[in-house]
Amino acid sequence: MSLQQKHSTQRIRSVQRTAFSVQHTRSVQREAHSVQDDDQRLHARRFTLHATQAGFTLVELVVVMAILVVISSIVLVNYNRFGSQTLLRNLAYDIALSVREAQVYGISARSFRGAEFAVGHGVFFDLTEGDDFFFLYTDVNGDNFFSSASTEWVETFTIGRGYRIDRLCVPSGASENCAITVLDMLFKRPEPDAIIRASSGSGFTVHDRARIVVTSPQEQRLSVLVETTGQISVQRYDE
Repeated sequence: MSLQQKHSTQRIRSVQRTAFSVQHTRSVQREAHSVQDDDQRLHARRFTLHATQAGFTLVELVVVMAILVVISSIVLVNYNRFGSQTLLRNLAYDIALSVREAQVYGISARSFRGAEFAVGHGVFFDLTEGDDFFFLYTDVNGDNFFSSASTEWVETFTIGRGYRIDRLCVPSGASENCAITVLDMLFKRPEPDAIIRASSGSGFTVHDRARIVVTSPQEQRLSVLVETTGQISVQRYDE
């Protein structure tokens, strides 16, 4: 090989080494840029995750607590109202069932204190004595009226928990007279009809129906209507 060919070969190899070095440098630079980009993306992701996991501020906590308090108050008020309405309805039906019990006793001529066929059975309300009780009686002497607790009283029904008998009403023309203080309803065989007598303090008068109004501590009202025909129903009461 001539000297000129040797020099040419060396130059070619030198150029190849230089090109390889340039390519290697560029490759390293690309890898460095790629690593730098990955670091930046990882840093951004970590920052985003940290921002996402940040806690509530004081204002946010106060707002959430206020919302919870309002919702809890609404739920409690509605629950108390619902419970009060349920108890009031139960009381009205208890009174209606008590009147029905006296009616059944009167029709069936239930025995009382040794008497095989008592004349009649009734329900007696006296607001002058109290608005949280009423009682059943048996008309032993046959005068169609409650005469003596010592001889005719059968059972006392007590009303509690702030519920009470609000008023007693009887017909008065096109409206009702709710100034009644004493109400007597008697049932006797063979008919289921009721003998209804009421007094506002000046003697008793006979009526064709009577209304017992009961109220809750929240001033909600229901009524029990008793007709002389023997019909007994629970109704809403609107003044």
